[in-house]
Amino acid sequence: MHLRRYRALYAVAALATSSFYGCANGTPSAGAPRQDLFAQTNPLGITPVRHVKPGRSWIRPDAGKQWLIYANDASNGTVDIYNFRVKAGKLYGQITGLASPYGSCVDSGGNVYVVDSTTAKIYEYAHGGVSPIATASDEYGNPLGCSVDSTTGNVAVSNFSGPGSTGTGGVDVFAGGLGGSQTSYMNANLYHLYPPAYDPHGNLFVLATQYSGAIEFAELPAGQKKFTLLTGLTITFPGSVQWDGSYLAVTDQNYASSYTTMIYRVTVSGSQVSVVRQTHLTDHCYPHGYNWMVEVEPFISGTTPKQNTVVAGNLNCPTRYGFWSYSGGGNPARVIPPSIAPGVVYGQAVSPPSSGR
Repeated sequence: MHLRRYRALYAVAALATSSFYGCANGTPSAGAPRQDLFAQTNPLGITPVRHVKPGRSWIRPDAGKQWLIYANDASNGTVDIYNFRVKAGKLYGQITGLASPYGSCVDSGGNVYVVDSTTAKIYEYAHGGVSPIATASDEYGNPLGCSVDSTTGNVAVSNFSGPGSTGTGGVDVFAGGLGGSQTSYMNANLYHLYPPAYDPHGNLFVLATQYSGAIEFAELPAGQKKFTLLTGLTITFPGSVQWDGSYLAVTDQNYASSYTTMIYRVTVSGSQVSVVRQTHLTDHCYPHGYNWMVEVEPFISGTTPKQNTVVAGNLNCPTRYGFWSYSGGGNPARVIPPSIAPGVVYGQAVSPPSSGR
């Protein structure tokens, strides 16, 4: 692989000589991302080199009326906020001071939740806001992603790993919101868990790996305490699950071992999964003719004609932040200019204004 040109923003775990990666002086920043955790969550073993941006959080006064993208930049400890509808890309604000923001989710009110993996904290922001309206600590492990149940207000947080000698992860559910009590749900076959998703009926779905490395797709049915392991879907390297408005959208970060991302739209009946449609995401940013495109948690803004878009970073190409057709896939239809693009993004969310909900 030809990674030399990208050394400033990320590193590959196999090249590490210490537990953390730092900036130019070789000294890790406080709260730097755990390289072992980040490296294990993507097929290239990429972990961000830490370059914390100083400064206060800020937001444009008219942001509350806009469709907003919240992009979690793990290399800078920021959440970069963009106007989703401006084709050329426009930075509308920035949340600073985080350690290693990873996954995100959004609720029916447009509130955005950001999972800060290193600190095991989850922050909730109102649409167009940069100061948290709620904060919680995950008591059960190292969180990667989240989802909000529209039927109860519960917030589910997936833990890539957990406490104890086995390090087994699980799903941590906050009852009624981040201020509620926490309950952890685990399964012996689910060792490392990726960002989850609720469907409209309160059923929770998640991809995970077993201790052996085998991949599982699982459901925690509404009101139940035990996971159901599902069959009928083959994944090479797990990523997030999302409800796209019509179907579950399941991400494979390394489709057919090609370092490209596949999103499967699926239905579930009992324990059987059926693939309805699939979207193959590629990119032309990587040198030497490769079409590599790897992202843990691409965000699908919707399936209507105006919202038929996948928003994602590309772990192969830092400062590459693009918009793909959800129905067509292929290379990105447009990208945010590198001068204002986030560095290394593992997850993101799109939050609509009140008029768009």
